[in-house]
Amino acid sequence: MNKLITTGQTLSRWTAWVGGGVLLATAVLITVEVVLRKVFSFSMGGSDEISSYVMAISCSFGFAFALFEKAHIRIDVLYNKFPAVFQHILDLMSLIFLGIYMSVLSFFGFKVFWVSFTKGTTANTPLHTPLWIPQLLWNLGLWVFTLAIILLFTGTLVKLIKGDRLGAQLLSGASRLKDEIEKDTVVLDETPIPGGGK
Repeated sequence: MNKLITTGQTLSRWTAWVGGGVLLATAVLITVEVVLRKVFSFSMGGSDEISSYVMAISCSFGFAFALFEKAHIRIDVLYNKFPAVFQHILDLMSLIFLGIYMSVLSFFGFKVFWVSFTKGTTANTPLHTPLWIPQLLWNLGLWVFTLAIILLFTGTLVKLIKGDRLGAQLLSGASRLKDEIEKDTVVLDETPIPGGGK
């Protein structure tokens, strides 16, 4: 199970990097478009449409990475005051409800893709983009996120059954302020200072 979770974390990190790279490329495209319009009164066309596709796709593929890194917002005002056992129950419940929501969203997202694919629907834009292409990529990101939720839920449950409460907390528990400070401190300690040394 640990190997599966590690593999999932690695894949989610790669998809996040790819999504970030595509977003950067889109930003460059938009910059070129703005300069061409301003200086040469010329437009390549389609940059706004492409950027909207890229934003949706990169977000959907970034969800899994955010889950593994505990970057999603969680309200923990009362969470940290509860006993550890109740915290684990809340962690599992949050993954269950998030998994149900994402399963429904992914299912209907697939239906949207399938209708566009079977009917050959294209965008009502100058590019006439076949809509099934961005919809497929967007939906794949949603399914990757759904699988990541299932993986974390299963891993957390297995650790709890084995009595590894600390491992379960590290896997799916809400980030504590102390942990975030320690993580940032390690990053700062490892940052080289200009002129040598740390």
